[in-house]
Amino acid sequence: METFEILTKKRKQKNRLLTVALSVLTIGLVYIGAKMMTSRLISNKAWEVVHTIELVESVAYPNTSTYTWGANGGDMFHGGIKGSRAKDIYGVPVYDSTYESNFSLFGGEWAGTVLDHRSGYYHDEKRLNLETNQKIPQFYNINAQKQSEGDVIATPTQELPLVSDMKNQLVEVAITFDKPYTLNDINAMIPNDLKTNWYWIGTTSKGDSSTWSMNSLYGTDAQGFTREEYVDEQAAQNALKESAKEGGQPDQEAMATKAVDAFLTNLKAVLEAPGDATYNDTRPRDDIEKYLEKFETLDITKEEDRNKLEFSGVILTGRAEDFAQLESADWVYASSIGASIENEPYYLLDQE
Repeated sequence: METFEILTKKRKQKNRLLTVALSVLTIGLVYIGAKMMTSRLISNKAWEVVHTIELVESVAYPNTSTYTWGANGGDMFHGGIKGSRAKDIYGVPVYDSTYESNFSLFGGEWAGTVLDHRSGYYHDEKRLNLETNQKIPQFYNINAQKQSEGDVIATPTQELPLVSDMKNQLVEVAITFDKPYTLNDINAMIPNDLKTNWYWIGTTSKGDSSTWSMNSLYGTDAQGFTREEYVDEQAAQNALKESAKEGGQPDQEAMATKAVDAFLTNLKAVLEAPGDATYNDTRPRDDIEKYLEKFETLDITKEEDRNKLEFSGVILTGRAEDFAQLESADWVYASSIGASIENEPYYLLDQE
């Protein structure tokens, strides 16, 4: 027969095992809960990073945009994304670069990595993308001056005559104007057989813009001036839900859209985005502020107002032989070749 002392000892052992089991279970539940919570936070942070990059790309990265995203590892407190960018060369998508960035729940260190990521770019007079061996098109500041002793100001390149030697190729060329022109003037200046891919707002600084990273050159493509949004967002969402239930088409009146400003709105938003940069005491985002001071009162959903916007350069793409007509244009201050590809007969080109 067991003594009281033995029974007490067994009960203590049982209670100890139960306590340990409950502790392990509690720790497990806490870990699972914490992991679920941090996973959600990591996911939210990843989308924040993605949306910020999309915002900056909407007004920077001349003729370059991300075409695919993906997760890139991480743990409970860290995450990562990776992306690939492409250019549009006269309607043909051409690979440009890949990038990746890690981020933390406790800070925004991703901003500098992604938004100023140079993807193997070689930034000297050669200006090559080492991933593709394609040339990087450059814009030049017509008012560039030395900021300090020892500064070197790049000589504006005149590469249009070289384009005519690029037989059977589709070419990207950055054109810097001799002065800012209105959108209306630019559309009249550019020949119909060349495509205007991107407009550069220019710079009011004395800095050498030819050395700036792609995220510090601001402008827009032709589709980026306005965007469409629902007249009544809630009514549109309700109409979509109802049509999904019934298997029919949503009510067209509820789905009505209107054009709203995108370009100037996105420029304002970029001023608050991470990834700001300076070059020899020149801050490119100052150009955004001055541009908005001049044009933010325009209603660019109206063509007559939109045509009053001014730009200091463009990215053009087209067949190499079609660039010859610009060689004598007196409004060309500088010309800089960018990416190029062989023109294949099966390509569906934009201007045909």
